[in-house]
Amino acid sequence: MSAIREASRGTVVAIVVIFLILAAGGVIWIVNVATSGVRGQGDAVIKKNSADNWTKQQAEFERLYASIKAQDKNIGIAHAELRADPTNQVKQTNYSGQIRNCNDTVGAYNAKAREYLAEDFRAADLPDQIDQTDPATDCKEN
Repeated sequence: MSAIREASRGTVVAIVVIFLILAAGGVIWIVNVATSGVRGQGDAVIKKNSADNWTKQQAEFERLYASIKAQDKNIGIAHAELRADPTNQVKQTNYSGQIRNCNDTVGAYNAKAREYLAEDFRAADLPDQIDQTDPATDCKEN
């Protein structure tokens, strides 16, 4: 009889321990869920203000802006080539492609300017958004 009681007591203790482990896991999960919003916002601020993010974003703005300026100039060159030979299908395609590529890069710059991780890290001399009425960045022949 004593052996049966010992076995029953061991089973009860095991069940109680398993229940406590599951309950502790549940409490930890509830706390994680309840604090996830605050922790997520805090983690985002930490990531945004990291030196790696700052330098990466600033370099990307510089690269995109320089690319837009170069592409705008290339559109002028492609337009002049097309005017010299207006029936040339390759030159027509090149000209259209240059405009599309420039517009895509303008869109990428403007989207990056609104990204949480990037918006604060443009150099002071770069625009908040690309002004497509400015001849230097309008993606048109000038």
